[in-house]
Amino acid sequence: MKHLLFFVLAMISFSCYSQTFVDDVEKVAVVVIDYCVDKNGKRYDIVINQEKSTYKHKGWQQGCLEHFKKGKLIYPMKMTNECWQSVYYFVNSKYKTYKLPKEDRIKCKVFHLGKFKYESPAYSETIIKRRKKRQIEKGGLGGIQKYKIKWTDNYKYTLETIRMSLEKDKHKEGYLIEVEIIEILNNKTYLYKSYITNDNSTDIVFGLITKI
Repeated sequence: MKHLLFFVLAMISFSCYSQTFVDDVEKVAVVVIDYCVDKNGKRYDIVINQEKSTYKHKGWQQGCLEHFKKGKLIYPMKMTNECWQSVYYFVNSKYKTYKLPKEDRIKCKVFHLGKFKYESPAYSETIIKRRKKRQIEKGGLGGIQKYKIKWTDNYKYTLETIRMSLEKDKHKEGYLIEVEIIEILNNKTYLYKSYITNDNSTDIVFGLITKI
């Protein structure tokens, strides 16, 4: 209960990208919450999506659910009469300070171009198309997202958000996102961490991306 209490108290403001470091996941796991928004901007049918949630700890799942219910949507009137999802990330503690070994950084060049997908069940329908200067993500609840991409090193890149198709996400246009590859699982899959550099958010998002 101490860990669960700390989790609820630590996350003061609502975010759909909240992450917590734990020791009982191999790399990254998620708790996915499904919810709908009525015509007045009120949430209803708030439930854990067990099919998409890969972190099965009952106490943490309940903590995510309680935290979400206490939070508020940023732009509820842009989400009316639709159903959405919120994602909580659970990351192995070793990745808090983990860095990709220097000898592996050159291997990241294979990820600079091509078509990719997220390994998280929460975004299984999203396809990433990465070109020399553009990255486009399509599918799932995110609609179409367009970014300028710039590789600052073999294993690091920045994404500048230039278009978000969903009204609720329009405020994210102009965001600068720093992404760092911190582990290569094989010649097709990597583990990354990312964060927004020009916003007050302190969230760091971890995830797995596979080339297809």
